[in-house]
Amino acid sequence: PVPNIKDTLATAAYRITQEALTNIARHAKANRVDVVLEAEDGVLNLVVSDDGRGFDPQQLMESDGLGLAGMRERASLAGGSLEIHSRQGSGTQVHFRVAIDSERPD
Repeated sequence: PVPNIKDTLATAAYRITQEALTNIARHAKANRVDVVLEAEDGVLNLVVSDDGRGFDPQQLMESDGLGLAGMRERASLAGGSLEIHSRQGSGTQVHFRVAIDSERPD
């Protein structure tokens, strides 16, 4: 069964996916991209990963145009967390996690 997901969570997941895919298209030079969206044990998990050139998240400035600050803000506003794992030459993984509130107002 598919859990009820609030519109705010669905929108956050959609926009984070959109920004991650935009970043991949602009910067990663990837050959492969995977998007996985799962709901398990009351948690929505979104993972966007690529096999591109990667980057050092510690050295990247938000002004470099990757939209990382926007993705983090969306995740936070939805009550979730966003992790970005990347290394030069090893691709990138964006992981958004948020608890699913089963109480959905109609």
